[in-house]
Amino acid sequence: MAEKYAHFQRLLAANNTVLALMTDMEEKLSGDFLFDLQYIRANVAQLASETATLVESLNNLGDHRYQGLTASFQRIIKEVEEVLEQRREIQKAPLTIPFEQLNLEMADLVGGKNANLGEVRNRVHLPVPPGFAISTYAYKLFLDYNQLATRIPELLGVWRIDDLDSLARVSEELKQMINQAQVPPELETAIQEAYARLCLKEETPALAAMRSSAVGEDLSLTFAGQYATYLNVPPQELVERYKDIVASLFTPRALFYYKNRGFKEEEMAMGVAVLPMINARASGVLFTRQPEAADQAAVLINAVWGLGKYAVGGVIDPDHYLVAHDPPGQVLEQRIPPKEIMLVSVPEGGVHEVPVPPEKVHAACLSEAQLQQLAQWAVTLEAHYGRPQDVEWALDAEDRLWLLQSRQLQMPAKRAPEVKARTLKQYPLLLDQGSIACRGVGAGPVVLVRRDEDLKNFPAGGVLVARQTSPKYVTVMPQAAAIITDAGSPTGHMALLAREFQVPTIINTGRATQVLQPGQEVTVDANYNNVYAGIITELLEPGQDKMNELADSPVFRTLKAVLQEVVPLNLINPQSENFTPEGCRTLHDIVRFAHEYSMREIFKLTENEVQDGREVVDLDSGLPFKVRILDLGGGLKKGWKRTVRPEQITSIPFRAFWQGLAAMRWPQAKPAGAKSFSSVFVKSEEEVAQGADPYRDQSYVVLSRNYMNFSIRLGYHLSTVEAYVSEEINDNYLTFTFRGGGSTSERRERRVRLIEAIIDHMHLNHQRKGETIEARLAKYPLEQMTQRLALFGKLTLYTKQLDMVLFSEGIVDWYIKDFIREHVR
Repeated sequence: MAEKYAHFQRLLAANNTVLALMTDMEEKLSGDFLFDLQYIRANVAQLASETATLVESLNNLGDHRYQGLTASFQRIIKEVEEVLEQRREIQKAPLTIPFEQLNLEMADLVGGKNANLGEVRNRVHLPVPPGFAISTYAYKLFLDYNQLATRIPELLGVWRIDDLDSLARVSEELKQMINQAQVPPELETAIQEAYARLCLKEETPALAAMRSSAVGEDLSLTFAGQYATYLNVPPQELVERYKDIVASLFTPRALFYYKNRGFKEEEMAMGVAVLPMINARASGVLFTRQPEAADQAAVLINAVWGLGKYAVGGVIDPDHYLVAHDPPGQVLEQRIPPKEIMLVSVPEGGVHEVPVPPEKVHAACLSEAQLQQLAQWAVTLEAHYGRPQDVEWALDAEDRLWLLQSRQLQMPAKRAPEVKARTLKQYPLLLDQGSIACRGVGAGPVVLVRRDEDLKNFPAGGVLVARQTSPKYVTVMPQAAAIITDAGSPTGHMALLAREFQVPTIINTGRATQVLQPGQEVTVDANYNNVYAGIITELLEPGQDKMNELADSPVFRTLKAVLQEVVPLNLINPQSENFTPEGCRTLHDIVRFAHEYSMREIFKLTENEVQDGREVVDLDSGLPFKVRILDLGGGLKKGWKRTVRPEQITSIPFRAFWQGLAAMRWPQAKPAGAKSFSSVFVKSEEEVAQGADPYRDQSYVVLSRNYMNFSIRLGYHLSTVEAYVSEEINDNYLTFTFRGGGSTSERRERRVRLIEAIIDHMHLNHQRKGETIEARLAKYPLEQMTQRLALFGKLTLYTKQLDMVLFSEGIVDWYIKDFIREHVR
């Protein structure tokens, strides 16, 4: 008996662990938590281990009569592992492909940027420079040639997204591996031959612009500023710069972004775009719609002298134009700040910064005709793609406009109309100027970021304040309450990322780093461009949830597919003919079956098997509640037969719990029709259909003088109370677990909220995940322990009787107060 009881205890421990793991994984689907593929793999491995322990324990408990459950477990876990092993293979393709052969459907072959450039050139027929793509198959060839295809996923698998300390180490090791690798001779030849063909199309041999074009980049997600771009590259450096762009896949900020946006490690694949370098007089960015005014049919255009890197990087304040869609070119708004520096190409290769000629410092970069042409592009691109676009452009020395990039523009979620005043005069106003990059309100302590090291220990809820915008800030955006910068542009890389992560952001304030002090608490109102001293709760928007940006990401889809094999519960009614090992279709079914039959096994032990005073009896309480008791010794008075009355039970924790349970109002007798009585316990048609029945549903309790483990089933409610209570305070503990229940999802949510609120008033440490609540109390005196047990007895019946009346949030609050008033002292 002792050995079997040990198997029973192991089974219960594994049961609780598996349920906790399932709840944690379900919670990740809310979109409120960061997770990566390594998280899924680790949890699946633990699920497999704990469920195997559970199945093995049941077989040991039942003299190996449940081998069918072992077979079902092996089948289900194999299906889970097959989901995890699914991956998108890199297709075989030419190593280089000219732009004139590309379109959007080829994104997996050449990456998002290349595919979009081919789409715009060949289907939209806008001026895109000639060029070629280095394919993702070339990337695969590069990895295979250097035997890196397995080493890279292994290293990435070591780093989890919640462990930023190891990020720099993993990144440095990966970049070193790439830098030390050799480009395969056939790939080097293919790049040089493609460049030679490109030069034949130009009047003079052109230096090249080389830009990243990773899988996924510039499609549903921007990857803005995360990967490398090299401008004005001489032909002898093309191959080395290719390696540098591949290595940029593994910078700390790129790795963080990749995992944060839900991509699998093995899906990292880099294509490269190679274009002739445009000798740009002016460059910039246009948004076919304003992110903060999407309903207005107007194009937002920013422009700088020289190369566009300073426009997207936020180095200088660019020209700002707002131009109407119709009639195209009508300038609705214009701001021309002084532009004192610019980036230009060097004849021998590379770029450098030079002063803007004095006559151009205050001059507009674009003419009315050029603004009209760009506005027409915007209308055409938006019509073709069916959504707003983020476009990079350049104006060459011959006054020709070229399109260098088009990608989906991240638009913020639509907000309800604001009813608050523009400025709250009753609060100290610190800043009221700048440009809104992402609307919203955030509050917290100021964190001044002057160097990369300042990002390392960025606190959750901090307000990032910096001189310039930078895509490096992506590593702290998930935990930043808001961002404020002295300089920057709403069309820059960081502004795009802030909108993607939905972080309230004000840029170009001019003096935020001078006005705001480290540690100072501020409220950033990025709806009205104001920064206040202190935390202003009336401005904060607790009811506004962020969109789940991960919902369509690869890792999110993987977790969802895994949970389909894990969480759904099909074995609901123990009396059903399908409640068998062969009927298990998910790991949850395995757990449910094992728990039910472990109870039956431990309680059907014959008297010959029972030793050391351990006895199995039924409880005759006069109440419509079937309870089977296993006495481990000292829990029952002597002299019973096959049943016992409550007064014959001497277990201290059970007597306290039963006192509370019996004190609540119960039906006095079984009615003539089972249906009328079942209304007390079986409230919903769903529960009836699932087999819940107060006369057949069995509850089990294992007890001794000081110990109780009560597995309770009332209708479709499942809860467990375990307690040890004695005069020795240090040994005393109580745990309560509630999971499940029939009815609609709204009523289940209200039921759990009610239980959580009452437990909170009982001053127990508790944790809620989804529809599961776990509570614990330890090291309290005997009297206080028994008082809490009595309360749990009352709560167990109280919540079941309320199922049909929890029809609104208001009624839940009323019943919470009712229980606390009547029963909690």
